[in-house]
Amino acid sequence: MATCQGTFLSELIKLTPLVSKTLVATATQHEAMLVLEDLTGIRQRTNTHPRTRMERRHGNSWAFYQLRQFVYYKAALASVLVVLHPPAYTSQMCHVCLHLGHRRDKRFMCTNQSCGWSGDADANAAKNLAILGLNLSQTRGPWLCTPWYPPQGSQKPQALEAWVA
Repeated sequence: MATCQGTFLSELIKLTPLVSKTLVATATQHEAMLVLEDLTGIRQRTNTHPRTRMERRHGNSWAFYQLRQFVYYKAALASVLVVLHPPAYTSQMCHVCLHLGHRRDKRFMCTNQSCGWSGDADANAAKNLAILGLNLSQTRGPWLCTPWYPPQGSQKPQALEAWVA
């Protein structure tokens, strides 16, 4: 059991730099910003429900903070803007019509009668974050408001002041 757990964690350690490198490279290629959910405190929120030991181990193994720090570091080197968005309602809002729907486990269903979209909740959340990123990059300013959280120990970049102002 210890060997299996060690292999799983070592694979995650290898995967995190690769994921951050791919995210930043894609954003650089498309001259885009990165919008990430602010997952601070996710373990405290998700560990409130009774789960098996195996489920807790898998949920707590992913290094959200480490991935975010890798993305910050590589994005700063590539001059890519990173914005953190609070996770509330990200996967519960329909990316097609922007109405709140129902999320059950990994499935999302829009409750708007004229829309009715249903699909993977995580894909829906990713599309909502993409919509937010597109709107933050518009010259008129965002129509969906999100606060900007600087990385700990860093100052607000001067280029961002022009975006937010």
